[in-house]
Amino acid sequence: MFYINLISFALSAWLGLFLLARGAHLRLRLTGLGLLFFAAALIINSHNISLALRLLPPVFWVGGILHLDQRIIDNHPAMYKLWKWILIPVTLLLGGFFLLIPSASEGFPYLWISLIIGLAPLLWTLILIQDFIAFFQPRQVAGILLTATIFFGLGEVILVFPADWFPREYVLPAIGIDLLFLGLCIAWFDAFDEGETLLPDMLRSLVLTTIITIIFAGQVGFAIAIQTGLTDGMKLLVTTTVIASILVAIFGSSLQSMLDGFAFSHTPSIREAKRRLVTESSILSRKDAGVDLYKLNEGERSRLTRRALSHFGDLNRLASNPLTQLPVIASRLKSQNTPDTTLNRANELKLMLSESILKLKPQSDREFDTTDEWRFYNALFFPYIAGLRPYSRMQEKDLIGFEKDALVWFQSFVPERTLHNWQNAAAKLIANDLWEHNWQ
Repeated sequence: MFYINLISFALSAWLGLFLLARGAHLRLRLTGLGLLFFAAALIINSHNISLALRLLPPVFWVGGILHLDQRIIDNHPAMYKLWKWILIPVTLLLGGFFLLIPSASEGFPYLWISLIIGLAPLLWTLILIQDFIAFFQPRQVAGILLTATIFFGLGEVILVFPADWFPREYVLPAIGIDLLFLGLCIAWFDAFDEGETLLPDMLRSLVLTTIITIIFAGQVGFAIAIQTGLTDGMKLLVTTTVIASILVAIFGSSLQSMLDGFAFSHTPSIREAKRRLVTESSILSRKDAGVDLYKLNEGERSRLTRRALSHFGDLNRLASNPLTQLPVIASRLKSQNTPDTTLNRANELKLMLSESILKLKPQSDREFDTTDEWRFYNALFFPYIAGLRPYSRMQEKDLIGFEKDALVWFQSFVPERTLHNWQNAAAKLIANDLWEHNWQ
């Protein structure tokens, strides 16, 4: 049974860390954290700690499906507040309570509380299924999400009220399979939404993780088989070896960059060249070469432009956007005698986005105004070009002049949902301007 849990632990930990390393979007972070907490619940021997950890994955999963698309939160603000201000705090308090008072986890109230929390993703998904069908492309994501969530809910029911036909010790690994499907669904949708590819990067990570784990954990397993047996100490050793192998496989590139910075500290040119090679390799593994820019409809153009704007300050993420393959970018680089590299294309796309945003500014000597004709310019210029964080009170002390006036205006008169809608509408204008540059 330990080895079954170990395999499920390894897969859950690998996918959780892979999602955390892949992107900074909250839907990936929440899903990755849910998988990591579930992996910990699988392998920890303490009954009470395992029970407390099992409460967290459903809560993170609810957050993941709510953050799949901003329109879901916009359409269901009460549901979002319920998750953020009630479900998360209550679950954390209950988990801490069960850790402090172990006997409470054996009582009848605990069964119902854990069942309600465990079924939360199923209830949320059933309510949101119409939004999934309306918003998501590819459409298959909605069906897979619903199916995996239903099986996840059934697993929680069997775990709380074990069925005679399904041994209890196999319930947690079975739930782990459901969570893997859920995580893959969110990763698949995130890659599509960002205009990136998922399969090559994921397969490379999985194969590398498998090889490293077999090399190092396999030696521990061999020692267990021929001499020591499966003692508690050897269980701990093989578990820590597995998680260390996963960490090396996923974050090895980051570690290599840190070591290169130390090793080549006195040769900046070599350090920069190696950093560029590692960065471009990471970008190319996510880049979707199958996107045909000529065949994109208006909605797809706007979506990719919106994603490019959201990564305006992150050159590595911007470089994986398919818009870097616009023909005009190659022409501009050639006219400047600039090498046609991945990062140079990203820099040129960033420059083109800046030029398009500045075209939205009304003809005026003022740097800032609050009339309707300024709203699209304000919605893009200040958050992206000026680097303003509209709803951050901490930034106010660092601003002067019209930028401070803009921050006060955003915080006082522009709700976050309104700003989001303005940015979406402005992204359509930017997309049209980019395409006019390419095929005019």
